[in-house]
Amino acid sequence: STSPQDLPIGVQTLCSTFPFHVILDKELQIKQMGSALLRLIGPAIRHDRKFSTYFELDQPDITLGFQPILCRINATFSVQLKSATQIDDSGKRVTLMELKGQMIHLPESNAILFLASPLVEKLEQLKGRGLFLSDIPIHDATRDLILVSEQANAQDGLKKRMEQIQKELQQASSELEEEKKKTENLLSSIFPHDVANKLINKQPIPARHIQNVTMLFSDIVGFTAICGKCSAMDVVEMLKSLYTKFDKLCGELDLYKVETIGDAYVVAGGVQNHCGTAEDAYHVALMAVGMIDHIRDVLSPEGVPLKMRVGIHTGSVLSGVVGTKMPRYCLFGHDVTLANKMESESEAGRINISPTTYELIREHKEFIFTERPRSALPDGFSSHVQGTCHFLE
Repeated sequence: STSPQDLPIGVQTLCSTFPFHVILDKELQIKQMGSALLRLIGPAIRHDRKFSTYFELDQPDITLGFQPILCRINATFSVQLKSATQIDDSGKRVTLMELKGQMIHLPESNAILFLASPLVEKLEQLKGRGLFLSDIPIHDATRDLILVSEQANAQDGLKKRMEQIQKELQQASSELEEEKKKTENLLSSIFPHDVANKLINKQPIPARHIQNVTMLFSDIVGFTAICGKCSAMDVVEMLKSLYTKFDKLCGELDLYKVETIGDAYVVAGGVQNHCGTAEDAYHVALMAVGMIDHIRDVLSPEGVPLKMRVGIHTGSVLSGVVGTKMPRYCLFGHDVTLANKMESESEAGRINISPTTYELIREHKEFIFTERPRSALPDGFSSHVQGTCHFLE
């Protein structure tokens, strides 16, 4: 049959099934149009049905006409929708809608069916043209192309997000490692090296006896009077300047700074090992001489030169980490008390050393020793230890 009324498919069904089709007569007048194209062109189609009014042939390169189209019926046709173009900032016309498809000759009505699909690859392009994914029929490969593109974009976005997360994790890991190093360095500055390593590795730290530990106690002469005459801030600045120099010297000699209580500065040599040596005693002696030298360069807030008493003693101690919230490495024992008393029995600007320390460093010619009477030894000093105390210079 050549009658459209005898077609088994209705016009409305055809327009919705192929929303981008166009049927042209011999004069290239639009006789029928898909629902999507009709929505894009609008009501203007009622007054002017010329194909060239709304579309511009891009490919193939032929004169737009009925017969030339039939001559290239097997070619792929690409047309641009004129109403979907705009001028960019450079004055160039930009196509927002391009249709690509084939021309089919309908001999029963001597018409041409342009069965096309929008040339889009992304969902954003579709939306920018005023279309929706539902406008493209399921059988059209363009629909699959858009879905694949969207899936690829989603995967690309996920990949970029994963890469960003990976960079952030690497950055966080680097910062964590840096903080870990700072913590380890802090522990190493607070505790002896072997104790710090055990704390870092979460190992138990039992108390232990250490023989031949050389301890140094120091005290600023007249510190109480200085505190009574000066502001607290001035006193803190004074001690900061002084202890900064002491800390540097302590690190250079590889000694352990036990604690600072007010003006008291306590140092020990030999606690890093299971037993102290004569070398440790020598380093403590160098520390004491350096402290006396440094304090001469520091003035009190009143401008008065400072003086310090220093006491050194070598003996056995019991060491251990005390406390959990703010753990401290402490030294206990009778010899610790004797070292403190050696400082109390010293004089301003002098270094008082016990007989045990003297025996370990007496061979070093750079030191000058001034012998003191046996009665200058502090109470509680063992009578079994031969010798007497000395001033060290």
